Amino acid sequence: MRLQITHQTNYFYHDLAQRSVQYIRMTPLSLAHQTIEYWQVMLPKVAKSQVDGFGNQWLVLSRSEPHDNLQMQASGVVNINPDTPYLADDPKVPYLLYTVPTPLTACSAAMRQFYENHLTDYHHSDSSTKRALLEQFAAALLNHVPYYQNVTHVGTTAPEAFELAQGVCQDHSHIFIACLRDLQIPARYISGYLYEPMGQHMASHAWAEAWIDGHWYTFDVSNQHFTPQAHVYVAIGRDYLDAAPVRGVRLGGGYENLHSQVWIHQLNDEAAQSQP
Repeated sequence: MRLQITHQTNYFYHDLAQRSVQYIRMTPLSLAHQTIEYWQVMLPKVAKSQVDGFGNQWLVLSRSEPHDNLQMQASGVVNINPDTPYLADDPKVPYLLYTVPTPLTACSAAMRQFYENHLTDYHHSDSSTKRALLEQFAAALLNHVPYYQNVTHVGTTAPEAFELAQGVCQDHSHIFIACLRDLQIPARYISGYLYEPMGQHMASHAWAEAWIDGHWYTFDVSNQHFTPQAHVYVAIGRDYLDAAPVRGVRLGGGYENLHSQVWIHQLNDEAAQSQP
């Protein structure tokens, strides 16, 4: 499946920023599940390309001139395999790293009581039963924390979102990950895109993966998808902060407004071959 993706992100500052450094993760990963036919990230100036400890490609954009905005566009064509059942483990990043909670993925007593109703027999089950239990838990979690926008923010922790009983894909992923890690089940956070043929997903997306007997399985709580058949991986990490499309610091600038849009279209073979 060939997907044409365009991701525009614009920050507008109330005052002039004197300098800033931004870390930009907007380049899809090269995986067995997906290959990049071409990709480009347009920025105000040349940025330095690096790879972080999780294998994500990031661009470091440093600006020392006064500026009141940051405008970025990432676009290209990614070819994904819709029949991918799971992702292979990466020996360069120990899977046990993903059993350690972070400030965003702490587990509360209420969350522990909630998951104990669903995952008590997990460690005594075979692989297929483990997957089934986690899928049932993901369904229960979405029922308890239905999808609502503009209720939480990027700094909302898993316990806070669980108590609010409302949230978006980031919150669903954090809560799911926090519960699994509390059970010493490796779980990691993924940021990327989701292709929806009937109604294009007009935003960046996030989902979780759980390590089950040597493989990473998809648990997209918000959409109840359990294989990565329509998912494009951009970054992997312990939580949102490790995989955020843009993070950084600046001197000055005051309040900021963010506008971000994503367009995803499926290409036929002829259209894909016509791309540069």
